[in-house]
Amino acid sequence: MRLKEIIAPIKDDVNAFEKVFKDHLKSDIFLVDKVISYLVAHRGKRLRPIMVLLSSRLNGSEPDARRLHAAAIIELLHTATLVHDDVVDDSYQRRGFPSINAIWKNKISVLTGDYLFSKSLLSMLKMQDFKVFDVISRTAERMSQGELLQMERSSDYNMEEQVYFRMIGDKTASLISAACQLGVISASANEKEIAMMAKFGEDIGLAFQIRDDLLDLLGTEKKIGKPIGNDLRENKITLPLLHALRNAEKSERRQIIKMMKKGAEKKDVLFIVDFIKKNDGIQYATEKAATLTAEASASLDYYPDSKYKQVLLKLVDFITSREH
Repeated sequence: MRLKEIIAPIKDDVNAFEKVFKDHLKSDIFLVDKVISYLVAHRGKRLRPIMVLLSSRLNGSEPDARRLHAAAIIELLHTATLVHDDVVDDSYQRRGFPSINAIWKNKISVLTGDYLFSKSLLSMLKMQDFKVFDVISRTAERMSQGELLQMERSSDYNMEEQVYFRMIGDKTASLISAACQLGVISASANEKEIAMMAKFGEDIGLAFQIRDDLLDLLGTEKKIGKPIGNDLRENKITLPLLHALRNAEKSERRQIIKMMKKGAEKKDVLFIVDFIKKNDGIQYATEKAATLTAEASASLDYYPDSKYKQVLLKLVDFITSREH
């Protein structure tokens, strides 16, 4: 099932969000509008604002501006971090298209990211809710720490699994968790429901990143918008690789680490992918993602059945089994 079909029950909410989001981005500076227009034209699936809208609906929210502002906060923050990430990682392609820094260079990319962050802050002000500030502040801290932890441990092939999960939790899962929390807060739900949806979002975020790890090894460049084995070329530690290295014979392990440290070429990537498969890295990561997905779905048992709950459950399956 396609994402468009899954979210059909909240189509009106999504359309209303798009209008609010675009209104937030308006500027009277031509260069800003030009860069932002390019960004909007090449945006992703809008999973995070959709999670805000669904979490809000699940908790009984009626249509109002709070839900839309909450969704805008998350999407603005997410887009800002992507723009900055491409600069930090020297990435010149995003979703199969040239990144902002590939077209306008690093200075404009960094300032565009800052502009998006400022718009996220302004959207928070419109909600006038201390809980929103608390969630977003903690999330921004976690995301920054996750990036720095990845840099610190980027070549640590002995990384403990708990460190890997701390890293992806801070880098990726924190924002999805924040999206779910903001949805609940916009519906004025209680602390128990906020904590429950925070855990739901965290589990989905972890499974989402593990799926990304797997797609880097099993996907196609046409579908995922970047070369297969890109993480291996960039010497990034992923869960399938960690598990395979832990399972491998010492001599084989040394050979793989040597390949990665010198910079894996195309033929090396194919060899390393085969090594990961042979040493159960793919299977292990797939099972971990499935466990997290099941835990996330179980979190929704608290809620009575509704069309919004059903959409969330379908979205969980989509996120964690997607092909791109």
